Amino acid sequence: MDSLKVPAHTAQAMTSALKAWLLRGAAGWLALGAAAPVPAQGTTEFDNLTRSPFVHCAFYRHYDIDPRTGDRLLVEGLSDSLTHYQRQGGGRVRAIDTRRAGAHEVQVVRGRKYLHFIERSAGMYVVTTVYACLERDPRTAVCINYGAVNARHFDARVLRDPDTVYEELQARAEPGFCDHSFLNLQEAANRAPQ
Repeated sequence: MDSLKVPAHTAQAMTSALKAWLLRGAAGWLALGAAAPVPAQGTTEFDNLTRSPFVHCAFYRHYDIDPRTGDRLLVEGLSDSLTHYQRQGGGRVRAIDTRRAGAHEVQVVRGRKYLHFIERSAGMYVVTTVYACLERDPRTAVCINYGAVNARHFDARVLRDPDTVYEELQARAEPGFCDHSFLNLQEAANRAPQ
């Protein structure tokens, strides 16, 4: 191991290179932060999802990259899996997905920052975490498209502290998006035709 003091001109060059690297990194993080959706403060952002009788999600193992911006492109219709959550009587929620047959019971948990759909399956947890609003209705400002990830893991902490588990495992989760549908179906059906 070299323990000699580095000559001044080498130290200056390394310091300049380090500063340039840090500035490029900071600029990159700022650009990423500007492009990334902002997580909801509290879970009130997700009220429409918790009230909706149907929530649809699409998840991607592979995705295209926008050549202009470098952002991930999650193209509707090209997902690797689809999950449909359906609210049942008595506060129960069922999930149906394209990876297995049949409907499965799901627990809906509002974390401090995120909304989680948690399914227990043979000792494993299949968790959809909704983390942000991606798109709002221009007329009403109601969120209509949400950023989400789907993770499969064995971490039982997800039942006690799902936000922490999401933050630790999000890099390995499949990115995607969710939307609610038929939120006001009953109200629309009760209106007189025009």
